[in-house]
Amino acid sequence: MKPVSKTRKIEKSVVSAVVKSALKLGYTISVWDGGDWAIKSSSGYKAVMEACFSTDEDILVFRNGGVKVGSVSLVYGNSGYDVISDYSMWLEPMLKNANDVANRLEMA
Repeated sequence: MKPVSKTRKIEKSVVSAVVKSALKLGYTISVWDGGDWAIKSSSGYKAVMEACFSTDEDILVFRNGGVKVGSVSLVYGNSGYDVISDYSMWLEPMLKNANDVANRLEMA
């Protein structure tokens, strides 16, 4: 088994914070890996996290009651803390914890 790089550990910490915040709000999450839906409308933390990281980038799509509320674009392999490359601006309050995690890890 290949060891997990420091960058990947940082990325997983930030993505984990995004997923936990979204699920806490009652959102379901779909993961688009650039070619297919790795998972659709899941409310399971472990399932969503396992669906991420199979390609160089993912898009997380959030739904509330089946209605799309926004998305977050993730790009892997840079410095780790900047894994969130773009997002729907109205999701900013939901992303506060993830951004705090990223900022803390960047300063470490």
